[in-house]
Amino acid sequence: MSARHSATQVPWRSSLNLTEEQLGVLNSMYAASSSDQIEDDLYSAVNKLQQEEAISLLTTYGLNEASLEDVSCLWSVKWTKSNGIGEQEERRTLYQCDCGREHTQFGTKKRQTAYNYTGCLAHAEISTDARKQCSHECHPFLCIHRSIQLRYVNSTKAHLLQLYNAKNRDLFRTQGYPDQPSHAKLHTSQYRWIMKSQDTRALYRQYNRMIGVNTKKKPHININEWLDPASPHYNLTLAEAVFHYSPRAALNQRFEVCISTKEMKQMGWKHGHKSQIMLDGTFGICDSKLLLFILMAVDEKGKGVPLAFLLFSAPSGNKQTSSGYDTEILTKLLRQWRTDLESFKGKSFEVLVAITDTDLKELGALLAVFPHILLLICKFHIRQSWRNHRNKVLKGQSPALMHLKSWLKRLEDDLIQTTEFVKVKALLYKEREILTAMKEDSETTSLGERGLLHVEYLDGYWCNDSLWQSWSDFGHRLVSHHLKCSFDGFLPTTNHLESFNGLLKHKHLQRWQRGGCRLRVDMLLQLLVLKVLPSIFEQRHLEAMEDQRWAARIQTIPGGQQIIKAKAAADLMLPPIAYLVVDQQRDQAATALVQQQKISISTFYPEGLYFNSYSSLLTVHDKNPRVYQVRLGYKGMASCTCADFMNRGGACKHIRAALLQINLLRQAGHPIPLISLPCSESEARIHQLAAMDSTGPVPVPDDAPISKAAATVIDLLTEVPEVYAEPGFDEFASESRDSADDGVDDDTESAATDTEDEFDFTILKSSKEAVDAQSLAWFTHEAKTAGPKIGDLATILPDHEISMSTEQINDLIGFRENLALLLKIDRMLPSNGASKKPHVEAALREKKNISPSIPLTQRSHTVHHESGQTL
Repeated sequence: MSARHSATQVPWRSSLNLTEEQLGVLNSMYAASSSDQIEDDLYSAVNKLQQEEAISLLTTYGLNEASLEDVSCLWSVKWTKSNGIGEQEERRTLYQCDCGREHTQFGTKKRQTAYNYTGCLAHAEISTDARKQCSHECHPFLCIHRSIQLRYVNSTKAHLLQLYNAKNRDLFRTQGYPDQPSHAKLHTSQYRWIMKSQDTRALYRQYNRMIGVNTKKKPHININEWLDPASPHYNLTLAEAVFHYSPRAALNQRFEVCISTKEMKQMGWKHGHKSQIMLDGTFGICDSKLLLFILMAVDEKGKGVPLAFLLFSAPSGNKQTSSGYDTEILTKLLRQWRTDLESFKGKSFEVLVAITDTDLKELGALLAVFPHILLLICKFHIRQSWRNHRNKVLKGQSPALMHLKSWLKRLEDDLIQTTEFVKVKALLYKEREILTAMKEDSETTSLGERGLLHVEYLDGYWCNDSLWQSWSDFGHRLVSHHLKCSFDGFLPTTNHLESFNGLLKHKHLQRWQRGGCRLRVDMLLQLLVLKVLPSIFEQRHLEAMEDQRWAARIQTIPGGQQIIKAKAAADLMLPPIAYLVVDQQRDQAATALVQQQKISISTFYPEGLYFNSYSSLLTVHDKNPRVYQVRLGYKGMASCTCADFMNRGGACKHIRAALLQINLLRQAGHPIPLISLPCSESEARIHQLAAMDSTGPVPVPDDAPISKAAATVIDLLTEVPEVYAEPGFDEFASESRDSADDGVDDDTESAATDTEDEFDFTILKSSKEAVDAQSLAWFTHEAKTAGPKIGDLATILPDHEISMSTEQINDLIGFRENLALLLKIDRMLPSNGASKKPHVEAALREKKNISPSIPLTQRSHTVHHESGQTL
């Protein structure tokens, strides 16, 4: 076989980087039977002399081994082919001169090679005069040594790059890399030994390829290949963890992928079956418009455990990712999750209680999948909704406004603590009376009007009988009854899930991000299944083993049983204790109570004194003010019926005011014994335990799996209502600070609710009625604002037929479809409402002065296209 024939077998047309002009010239050369521009040489592999001639020829053109390794090499490999193994291996390589590659035709603005473009046609053994004109135009590029790349890829796992850069400098300084020359001979090295910023991209790509992520492909293609059993890139681990996958095959479809590993399924049956779960969504977890909804339960230690990840894309045309979902998609994915769990165990999976935020879409989806579920609204989110509306209607920071905010805040707390719907209406009626009196007072007219707006919002939006049961103590008692735990043994908030969302985005995923950029969705899927979730459950398993080992070790040492019993006793829910510590804010509030004469004269009893303290929010318009009872004992015991003391202990402002009142009475000459409180909680507990020994043991609360977590959440909510507030939620926070939420300057809670064992659940409404009530209340509330504006649009449109373009017609049809109100309202109205329709239309015509020539129900159909066709 001749060399000319061998060369023509090389796929140079597809492998070489050539312009159209270069390609035409080469085609002409190869088509010619003879050409003085083509040098054809064939050497024998067994003839030593011919091999020396071949090496000499290759050296002439810079194609020998040493020249190819040199930094000034101007050849690039474009095609290789190998045959045989070991000594029998034959390799064919196609080289192209770097001067012959025109970079702009490949979309590269900056030339990456060290040589300028001359139009050189040299490839393999072919050379032209143009190649001999090649010269360096810029500093040649030095490749980083392979040992540095391997150490990075295998050790750092593509994160903490800054730390590896420091390690790279240390290894270079100490000559810790293999094949690294000494500093005296470093100038002879053909490689770089210090990493630069441009190395990052290549190293990230190498790591991604090592873990099976081809970043040159689109993310959805990678995911489809991993989950397709017929694909050569099929990943069994990912496929087993993904219980639902639906690619986006059309513009009107969503991308859907749902994750539940074996450990998550086991936790779902252990902590979610016939128990309580949480559902909440987040976004901003990857570089695409994807939403992530997480299902979570709480284990026996009160820690949140994820049960499933529901990941799906926002619909086409969506502008705000956070609102790119509806009840339909959530219902579909929740039903897939339930089906997967039931197939895992082979029996029906049921959830008794679910808690979410105030989102109707989540509530509706849970109700569709679990028809008999009890739905609760997160106490934190409902307080947040109320606070936002309160700050909206009461903008400002004047003392009068801050006082009214505190007053309304106390109303909200009283509403949450209600267990009878009659009491809800009574509280609202009382507030209306007070605010109406303020409205009629010329000095407080504006305050009364604005306060009434908030009360009407609470009554009209949230205080429906069915909806009230989902956020009040009535619903909480019902849940504790279903879960067979104490009143404090369930979760009243979704704080566990909110915290997990933050950890997922800012801890687990952030360390895999490159320069803070969000992950690709294929990288996100692989990290969740192969890195994040295994690390979470491994940590749980190791902690459980450590706890068991330590508990067994404690029992073997002398006194170990007593230590365990003492720890159990410390976990008991002890009653609040009074002790006096320095608290400037409460001291100031106590002084104000005494100066305003809101603390009564003491009443004596055999063991101490009684005081009645009026609420600090007392106004002249309140006919039935709230009164708290304060008891001071001669032996250093004290108590108060306010929420501050009932939830925190210590010394509330009422107890401090009573102590100030005693000092004033003693200074006035009254023979009152000196009463002092303990100065620390530990000292007060000693007095309390002594008293408890004479009265009997403290009852042990039900140790339900989620009791400890619920108790912790309740304590935090009571102590600092704003503690979990995320920045940006309250759009009016910068305009008005809600001092009522500080928990010090006001009476935030009434006395503890009734804790009787027997409770009447006969008035229970279904969760579906609660969701329907919330939907209608939300619509009514928003329609009061949007309805008049939409109605005014009717006066803008003409009453006669007009010619419109296709674009205008599409805009009107789209607007009409977006409203979608008329059909839904007609479905909701009773059947006899049809007889009232003519009267309604007549009233609307009279009110808006609209011509009756076109019926209201037909106006959207009488328009003409430009072509004359009636629509």
